[in-house]
Amino acid sequence: MQPRANSHGSPVRRARHVMGTTASIHVHDAAPQELVERAIDEVLVELDRLEAMFSTYREDSEISRVNRGVLHLGDCSREVTEVLDACTWLEQASNGAFDIRPQGLEGPIDPAGFVKGWAAERASAALARCGLEHWYVSVGGDIIVSGSPASGERWRIGIANPIRPGEIIASLDVEGGAVATSGTAERGAHLWDARSGAAAEEFASVTVSGPSLAWADAFATTVFVMGEAGIEWVSQFDGYHAVAIRPDGTLLASAALG
Repeated sequence: MQPRANSHGSPVRRARHVMGTTASIHVHDAAPQELVERAIDEVLVELDRLEAMFSTYREDSEISRVNRGVLHLGDCSREVTEVLDACTWLEQASNGAFDIRPQGLEGPIDPAGFVKGWAAERASAALARCGLEHWYVSVGGDIIVSGSPASGERWRIGIANPIRPGEIIASLDVEGGAVATSGTAERGAHLWDARSGAAAEEFASVTVSGPSLAWADAFATTVFVMGEAGIEWVSQFDGYHAVAIRPDGTLLASAALG
């Protein structure tokens, strides 16, 4: 590990397609270019490795092999076991609003509602290991940040208006931690309430902020399915808060956010 870089420099930005979406990495440390580039490479390599492990679109991924019955859950890698254990816990904690089998009890396992944020958080740890302090990582709009973009500033994360593409309806200022959004803006209605078998339609989007991107992402999906009751449900978890946008464009936020 290199000495920590405590000052800001000219930002280094990199973007690449991964996990079916775009990963964007910004590093604002005053650090050697070679160090920054190596750290970013490590993030992207880890994202590729985890995509190969979890993608339901790859026949050779562990998840696809489990779903075909050619790989037993007990023989999966520790990463897959960790993710599936977390998903099982969240299914129970949400009374089934979060479901790892979105197509029903007999359907295939699909941890997409958890794994993207988890993978982004896990991969971004490479930046800290390399001694970098001021950075931003976004994978498909799920964001984890550290430090600040410039001295005396905070990261400002815009919340997209799912009703009017290209418009920012609200923003959150954060110094560290994560912000994740689930909604209809990018993929249309794609989140289903396994309890009823119907599409979740109470919200157009849900954004959750908190200390961990893995859980912010999973909670955003869960609150989207739960509807209004989910806004305060998520507040029971220390440091996590939600902002939801209804189909008519009105906002609903956790009490702690006002």
